[in-house]
Amino acid sequence: MTVYGGVSAQKKLGDVLTFSATFPDKTYTGVAALAKEVWRYEQWVSLEAEGQVGRFFGKEDQWQFNGLLIGRWHPFPWDKYLDSSLAVGNGVSYNTEISEVERRADENAGRILNYLLFELTSGLPKYPSWDVVVRLHHRSSIRGLAGAGGSNYVCAGIKFEF
Repeated sequence: MTVYGGVSAQKKLGDVLTFSATFPDKTYTGVAALAKEVWRYEQWVSLEAEGQVGRFFGKEDQWQFNGLLIGRWHPFPWDKYLDSSLAVGNGVSYNTEISEVERRADENAGRILNYLLFELTSGLPKYPSWDVVVRLHHRSSIRGLAGAGGSNYVCAGIKFEF
């Protein structure tokens, strides 16, 4: 289970990934996510199925539901000091209302869009069930293939494995 929150970051996904995003919207999200590992190749990689329920507040007031598959890379050279993993996920996202943040980017913004995440987890090996999470929460039209509009949220939270 992962619980995280974050702030809206604009303009493009590339701006967020290169640390040149701006945070003009005063829009925030809180998300609870439940994932299940469905496949693993030894200690190297795994595949997870995840469902999310999110709530937006600030300039937005709506719910979001996401379903996705996540690929995760597990081993890093520093894991005996700080156990880490890196993940990328893709799926579908549904907003209960059309997002004003997304509508400003594209007037044809819709409720259903593609969902993409990038995640880095880190935790102390002494406490293997707990991790700190940094996650990019991204919705997009995949350049017009899946509707219109898009948004980015830079997030942080905690993950508990049970």
